[in-house]
Order: sequence, then C-alpha cells, then structure tokens
Amino acid sequence: MDSYGRDNIILNKEYKHLDHPKCDCEADAGVTSCLMTSYALASIGRRYYACGNIFEGLDCGFHQWYDHCEIVSPYIVNVVETLNVAYNRAECENMILSDENMKLKQRIKLLEESTQRLSNKFEKLNESYRRSECEILELSTEMSTQRQLVEQLKEEKNKIIEDVAKIEFKVTIERISH
Repeated sequence: MDSYGRDNIILNKEYKHLDHPKCDCEADAGVTSCLMTSYALASIGRRYYACGNIFEGLDCGFHQWYDHCEIVSPYIVNVVETLNVAYNRAECENMILSDENMKLKQRIKLLEESTQRLSNKFEKLNESYRRSECEILELSTEMSTQRQLVEQLKEEKNKIIEDVAKIEFKVTIERISH
C-alpha cells in the first residue's frame, strides 16, 4: 500500500471531469484524472485525484490531494478503528458460522443418505409384504377350496353311511324273514 491508500477499496469514482488535473499519462492516452476517496487509516476519508487509467491497470502513479488538508480528525480515526475491530469480530463470527454451516451440511448429507437407505429398505419390506399378502390370499383361496372339498366328502360319507345303514337294515330284515 502506498501512502495514498490506493490498494484500499476505492469508491466515489468520478471520471473525466474537465476541471480535474491532468495525470502524467494523459498526453499518451487522452485520459483525465479521477476523483477518489482514501480508505487508508492515516488518510481516511480524504479525497484525491488519481490517474484515469487506474482501473485499466495502466496507472502512471499520479496522485494529488483534493482537499489540501494534511491532518485527519482523531474522531474519524477512532471511528475507523472501532469499525475495524467490529469488522474483525464479525469476520471471526462469520468463520465460526461458516464452519458450523459446513458441519450442518455434512450432517444433512449423512441424514439424507440414511433416509435413502431406510427408504430402500422400506420398499423392499413393503414389496416382501405385498408378496406375502398375495401368497396369503392364494393360500386362503386354496383353503377355501379344500374346505368345500371336505364338506363334499363329509356329505358323501354321510350318504354312504346312510346307504350302508339301509343295506344293513335290509339284510337284517331278510335274515329275520328267512
């Protein structure tokens, strides 16, 4: 950083005003100087003229103070230092929050993977349940058919017992009558 604070953030750019002083490279490039604001702590808030090619990377190094004030208010320096402390504190908090955010993202990823595994397992179990349900339905139908056959066989058995009883009765009657 040079003594004019040109490596700091530059705001309040005002290009090519006719009343701006001419920079050293103007004759070659046809560029006028631009009005800038210093953000260096030693000259915070002071306005100055800089080479008009500063944003194109062709800076000739031209610098001229706009306000001719050599002393910066101690109040302004104190405010800037306080803001710098607050900024640094915020940066630390941001780093902590970024770290926590990354950990939470990793945890979310693990939970999503676990959820996917459980979902796949549930689908397999659900498919197995559906197959079992179909098998149960088939067995139930087969059992119903078997019950009907058993009932038919019982009816046939009862008919045969009845027929045998009739035959035995006839045979007994014939024996008695002979």
